[in-house]
Amino acid sequence: MYAISVFNNKGGVGKSTLTLFMADFLATLSVRGRALRVLVMDMDAQGSSAAALLGTDGLERARGSGLGVGRLARDLDLRTAVDTGEFLFKRPRGVPKGRAEPLPEIGVMVSDKASSFAFEVNPLHRLTILRDGLKPELAKRFDVAILDLPGNIDERNLLAVNALIMSDAVVAPVEPSRISINALPDTLEMVRYVRARGAREAPVFLGLVLNRVDKRSQQFQRNLPWIRQMCEQLGVPLFDAVLPNAMALSTATDDRLACDAMRERYGLYYPHVKAVVWEVFRRWRHRQGGEGGEAIGEP
Repeated sequence: MYAISVFNNKGGVGKSTLTLFMADFLATLSVRGRALRVLVMDMDAQGSSAAALLGTDGLERARGSGLGVGRLARDLDLRTAVDTGEFLFKRPRGVPKGRAEPLPEIGVMVSDKASSFAFEVNPLHRLTILRDGLKPELAKRFDVAILDLPGNIDERNLLAVNALIMSDAVVAPVEPSRISINALPDTLEMVRYVRARGAREAPVFLGLVLNRVDKRSQQFQRNLPWIRQMCEQLGVPLFDAVLPNAMALSTATDDRLACDAMRERYGLYYPHVKAVVWEVFRRWRHRQGGEGGEAIGEP
């Protein structure tokens, strides 16, 4: 199983939105004739990506069950017998309409403030619990796990650190503005910290995804050369595909919008989102040593 964290230590840059996009589109891809089995782990107690997939009522029922990631991590750390399946919820497959591509089935794990806080106040917890205890079990059920991380984390946020150590790669959404790009070194420092604590090379940076882009604006045209230069200096790849500044994309995580098919959710911006996620997939396959299009089917 390949685990990708959607992470930027600056808040409000579109982490949950990109998580949803990646989950929707990766789950429509196939490798060697089989659809990818995708899991979303919402590590943010705010629950934006989980709410988008399960609906607000579904999220509250999941939280009410007490089966959040914080409790799971605690049980694994205590070496309690854990049935990982109990902590899994799912967004059911959409209803096909004519030739429209339905929303695919996606697994979901949720977070809640109480169990996350209870886990993080114990400084004795191991930092590799999710990687060593959970990831092998999830690999029996899923091909890809997408972890939606909160912003503004540091070494005290043990659950988020565990999630990053579990990850094989990081994708970072960022707005094309100086205030947003200037926060990038702090994100990279957090990745370096978890690499040191995890005693391994992962996670690697797959790239930086520009979000809320208006290519016609003076701000974008003036900042783009500087963004490219800064990414080169920091050794961070910049994605070729971008996400436009569009209300339809900003509100895609709103669970009140009834959508059963992919093009219902994304409308005219379907090709833009698909291009970003396809680039994620190609970079992932390249990191694994495979060719970007080898044995891969698109919707």
